[in-house]
Amino acid sequence: MKTLHFGLLGKENTSPFIVTAILYSILLCLPFIYFLYLKGQPHSSNFENMDEEGKTIVVKDWTDNAESRQFKLLTRVAIFSAAFSFGALGAAVSLITRARRSGSFDHKITIKELISIQTIGAVFAFILSLIFMGEMIGGTLFPNADKFYYIVYIPAALAKLLVWSFLAGFAERFVPNILENLTKMKDVNEES
Repeated sequence: MKTLHFGLLGKENTSPFIVTAILYSILLCLPFIYFLYLKGQPHSSNFENMDEEGKTIVVKDWTDNAESRQFKLLTRVAIFSAAFSFGALGAAVSLITRARRSGSFDHKITIKELISIQTIGAVFAFILSLIFMGEMIGGTLFPNADKFYYIVYIPAALAKLLVWSFLAGFAERFVPNILENLTKMKDVNEES
């Protein structure tokens, strides 16, 4: 009879790792969730602006003032937090499915190591988002870089970003391969 260690990932012991992976992904996604909440709800505020004539204007609704500096900053943080979350989730799904599939999964992975693996997946998703934003790769399969900061308002573009973020975490060599190819392209361009 095998002894089951609660703290180690294995074929018979994936439940605590699944729960941890989901909670960590939700934690990373909190700014995005907050953004969605604010976007859909009226937001009364004591924040006051002065117009050109010196009159006080009280902002009562985020949708009335979607171009404010605070809302733009929240939009950007929300986009990257969603990418972080899906990258982390992709890394966890990859690891947990390998553990369930493989009868001889002999890696001794703890919950702390799972969180560090998820963090690496989140970083890869962030780097991939910057690659999209910098127009280093593009096409119809990728989010439009011209409207990157408005991606939360374009469902198809947001879906593309989230799928690519998940893949960045899921396929651990995906983003490093893109970076290697970009480096090779840079070297070829410098030689020309």
